[in-house]
Amino acid sequence: MRFKTIATIICTILLMQTGYAQEQTGFQRKGFVFGLSIGESTSSLTFPDKSVDQTNLGLGFKVGYMLDPNWAILLTSNVSIYDYSGFGRDRKRDFGVLAPSVQYWVSNKLWLLGGFGMGGDNPVIWDIKDVDNDPLETKYYAGLGLVASVGYEIYRSKTNFTVDVKLRTMYREVEMQEGNTTGFSYGILLGINFY
Repeated sequence: MRFKTIATIICTILLMQTGYAQEQTGFQRKGFVFGLSIGESTSSLTFPDKSVDQTNLGLGFKVGYMLDPNWAILLTSNVSIYDYSGFGRDRKRDFGVLAPSVQYWVSNKLWLLGGFGMGGDNPVIWDIKDVDNDPLETKYYAGLGLVASVGYEIYRSKTNFTVDVKLRTMYREVEMQEGNTTGFSYGILLGINFY
């Protein structure tokens, strides 16, 4: 419910921004790209013996290069935190996708992103505890991962800095200690980007 409320607020802001925004002259997307994003993400995971649906922290990172003002090639890291309750103690883990990606600006501020790479299920750094007695504390699992996003720039500085809001979906499939696990994650994130 909270996710739908946030999505409604963001959509309203985007519609207002589209109607009243003035384009800033002199802004150019070029050269190296670096971005960070944070928000809320809902994960739906299927383990061999159970399904888990949770809403928690969503994070994103991207680095790459602008091929021209509308196309960028990137390496993206996409994370959705969830509460794991399988083998060992209950802990936080990340449902993630590390993927080479392509970002394309459909219009001056609206963009699409897609990537295919490595899906993962990994420990969350701030929740690692008894490493010496429990090897599962630092157990990493890798498999297939996909990511897709649509975003809109809600603020631009004159010095090639933007703030955007994005809707992101991820898919990952990994073989964990329990067996094969699959999952989708949907998130809404606020990002800062430097060009």
